Formats: sequence, C-alpha cells, structure tokens
Amino acid sequence: MKKGAAVVLIVAAGFILYVFFSLLNAEPVKVTSELDRSGNSVSVQGELSNAGDASGPVTVEVRYYNDAGATIARDTLSLHALAKGASEQFQSPRRILPGVASYSIYLNHGRNPYGN
Repeated sequence: MKKGAAVVLIVAAGFILYVFFSLLNAEPVKVTSELDRSGNSVSVQGELSNAGDASGPVTVEVRYYNDAGATIARDTLSLHALAKGASEQFQSPRRILPGVASYSIYLNHGRNPYGN
C-alpha cells in the first residue's frame, strides 16, 4: 500500500469513529418507557434521565397508533428542567383507547443554538 493511500485510510477511519461516538451522545436525555394497559384504557409511563449538561424544560409528546399505523391520539406533557445526572418519572393521562397497537415518544428541549 502506498503511503498516501494509508494516510487517507487512517483519516477516513478516524472520521468514521468521530461520527460514531458523536451520534452516541447526540441525545443527552435518555427515555425508558412502557405502555400500561388495563382493558381498553392505556397510558405510557417511563423515566427521563439526563446524561448530558443541564437542560431546559422538556416537553414529552406521546402518540398512540393503531394496527394500520395511523395516529389515534396524542398527549403532551410539560416537565421542568432536568439537571445533569437527574432523572424524572412521567406518566401520560389514562385514556380509553381501544385498538392501540403501539406508541412513540418525541422529546422537545426547546430551541437549539441556531434558533430553530
């Protein structure tokens, strides 16, 4: 292998490692959650853990989906700021929603440094 090709290969490998480790820390707030069913009533409960620096208020949006993947309901929870290393429990309101097959959670930390 030529010296120039080896340098390019080393730089490319370094860049790939940098991107990989950057993506591991892209979301400082980690979420664990589960769907709580009781007959036709459902809610989502879980925990937010801040592994990054101090964050502002966090909005948790929970969407419920049917078997076809269509959104059938949405809840929004506003939580206070999480300090570095802090954790907080959350639970969406209990709803009567027959046919819930899955759910998703979206976190909103407010505006980023670029204003969007």
